Amino acid sequence: MYYRVLTKEENYKLQEINRREIAEKIYLYIEGKLVLKERFYDIKGWHPQEVEKYIGVLNQIHERGGYIIGAFDGDIICGIAALDNVFFGQSKAYLNFDKLYVSYEYRGKGIGRKLMEICCQKAKELGAKKLYVSSSEFENTVNFYIGMGCTIVEEYIKEKQELEPEDIHLELKL
Repeated sequence: MYYRVLTKEENYKLQEINRREIAEKIYLYIEGKLVLKERFYDIKGWHPQEVEKYIGVLNQIHERGGYIIGAFDGDIICGIAALDNVFFGQSKAYLNFDKLYVSYEYRGKGIGRKLMEICCQKAKELGAKKLYVSSSEFENTVNFYIGMGCTIVEEYIKEKQELEPEDIHLELKL
């Protein structure tokens, strides 16, 4: 397994990630608390419009000078993470940890953890104090981020909340 920065021309590799997700529970953020609810999802893969949209986001991050990191098993991309380099928040302390995907068959092997650690190190080098993480509500995803040290965001950022209202909005102090 090796990790490297992707070029903008390689952003299409996102569609090679096996996005399969089976979730039986989700988190909701209700009255200041995370509440676990039963809700079944079986996501078989990418919807064509969705993957095109996300590749477009990766391209924008590249154009702003952000970082897209890929995890590779030989020639096979098995994980991808994106760190934007635009500071935001009242004190401009946040950088956005924008995407993290690990192929279904590679999950549970520490790849997501390593990708996030690489992005955290880069964010520190850029001077960030916190990473902003807009997590899907799936139990496994939220638990992963909490296990990495993320907590509910301290600062309400309207644009982020409105963009992904069902997500669980987290931050990681660096």
